Amino acid sequence: MSSGWCVRIPATSANLGPGFDCMGMALELYNDMCLYQDEPFSVEIFGESSDILPNGPENAVVQAMHRLFLATGYDLDWWNFRLVLHNHIPVASGLGSSASAVVGGLLLANELVRKHFPKRALSLTELFQLAADIEGHPDNVAPALAGGACICWRDGSRWSHLSLPLPSALVLVVATPYFPLLTKDSRAVVPEFVSMVDAVSNIAQTARLAAALCTGDLRTLVNGLEDRLHEPYRMALIPGSAEVRSAALERGALVTSLSGAGPSLLAWCDSRKIALQVADEMSVRWRELGVSCTTHVFRPHIGSVRVAEQCS
Repeated sequence: MSSGWCVRIPATSANLGPGFDCMGMALELYNDMCLYQDEPFSVEIFGESSDILPNGPENAVVQAMHRLFLATGYDLDWWNFRLVLHNHIPVASGLGSSASAVVGGLLLANELVRKHFPKRALSLTELFQLAADIEGHPDNVAPALAGGACICWRDGSRWSHLSLPLPSALVLVVATPYFPLLTKDSRAVVPEFVSMVDAVSNIAQTARLAAALCTGDLRTLVNGLEDRLHEPYRMALIPGSAEVRSAALERGALVTSLSGAGPSLLAWCDSRKIALQVADEMSVRWRELGVSCTTHVFRPHIGSVRVAEQCS
């Protein structure tokens, strides 16, 4: 019987509109990853994108594990394990599949290090630093590790994040069209420089979002979350996105935002009943425009990630 560890990593929606590269939220959609020790190296992938993801050393989870082994000086034969991935987060969808792979890989590798060299294992804070360095920005990895909503920043070479309270009434619709949008392609259209007017507008809207979450007054979001730094440019890459966002608002959503780099859209609602109606309307509108999509209703995932021991 093989022993090992399993971890469940939530999907994440980064930016949350105006919080470009500094805000994110975890959702109740997960990738499950299990590592079994002392078995010939293999990577088994089930579920979302299992037909296109690499199942060897180039797999993103394995690459993250390698980064942790390098950081901790783990020098045993680290290929002596079997990795089993059950994916539910679609790739290239703006829902943090990359961050999920990074965080999951780091956590599983850290348990191997902890078993053989306990003093070398990284703390949760150190894991966050490494995860953000790998991703290049913290807005997905912070909520993937801590759960809930997070606001993030960088002081010199050090990343930091702070958890924000979430109103219990918050329900989110995720509408994902059936075409991928790579983050590098979506980031390429974002301008390097913006006007002072647009910068000030984003500062105000980001503060407004933080205030709405901290006070629990979701109505503060109505007609808010306007972003001028990235969404106008990325939306041009997503056919029908403007019409679908308008449909969500007409059906009762408080506000909408682009999820991460897209193409998924996020509709913010204050009841499950309204969220279900909004989900139907978004799906219908996109299909009318000739774009197939899927819609789901989620609540935010609350609570930090945990690693569980596992046997098979």
